[in-house]
Amino acid sequence: MADNDETTREIEIELNGSRYRGRYRVMSDTVIVYYENEIKFADCGMNGPEVVAKWLLTDLTRRLEAKKRKSAGS
Repeated sequence: MADNDETTREIEIELNGSRYRGRYRVMSDTVIVYYENEIKFADCGMNGPEVVAKWLLTDLTRRLEAKKRKSAGS
């Protein structure tokens, strides 16, 4: 698999019983994840790009869900 291209790949995680789907791509050794209107990126390091993408997507979904709960409570 060529990890140094700009092809976007689908990725899906399950968090608290809900499924979330985002996209990611790899440029050099950097994984870039897109979810809704958010972007997050990190170096792959010793981990595979898909593993890093799942971590980043998990972080993005947790942050956005917390924002939604906070705005609903206001």
